Amino acid sequence: MEQQETQVASLKTEATGMMQWATGLVVVTRDDADSALQRLSVIKGLRKKVVDWFAPMKKAAADAHKAIVTREKEVTDVADRAEAVVKQKVLAWQQAEQRKAEAERLRLQAEVDERARRERERLEREAARLKTPEKQEERLQQAAAVVAPVIEVATPALTASGSSLRKTYRAVLLDKAALIRAAVPGSVAETMLAFDARAADAFARATKGASPVPGIRFETVDGLSIRAAV
Repeated sequence: MEQQETQVASLKTEATGMMQWATGLVVVTRDDADSALQRLSVIKGLRKKVVDWFAPMKKAAADAHKAIVTREKEVTDVADRAEAVVKQKVLAWQQAEQRKAEAERLRLQAEVDERARRERERLEREAARLKTPEKQEERLQQAAAVVAPVIEVATPALTASGSSLRKTYRAVLLDKAALIRAAVPGSVAETMLAFDARAADAFARATKGASPVPGIRFETVDGLSIRAAV
């Protein structure tokens, strides 16, 4: 461990010296630029040396982490499957209860709807027997005001501590072209169109920016490619 710390300190000192040189660097002539690029290859070489030096330790750590995760998953996968089975059975029960509650709601709603219909018809018949238009209109208004209440039937709620049933919502793309047509500025559909920068960058590299695409500007980014000194 002490030897490793010594080596790391040495590499850090070397890198710090290069950073100090880079900070004080002034490039005003082509010779300055060429000299800087030659020194830059040394910096790249140092970086490669550092990465190569740490590589065995990183591989050992990665292998150890992978082995630990594998052993962990031997247990957690079983627990996850057990959780999924329990959840599926509880949800199946809940859905069955919801179907029963809905069937009962429809039955009760049909009963109150029928009673309301009969009451309206009774009042309408009474209105037909009345002599004055005023009383007839009054009774017809009473008939029109007869509205069946909306029936609700609750499903059993879970009482176990820490548990709850919830509904989540998700979107499924059915027709991308239709979504694009609907995506006018300011619309909700517009917020659902994501720009694929990776695909656009790949197209820019393939065409060198020579093929225009509406709504996209292709631009050139300058950079330097330097091989590490061996």
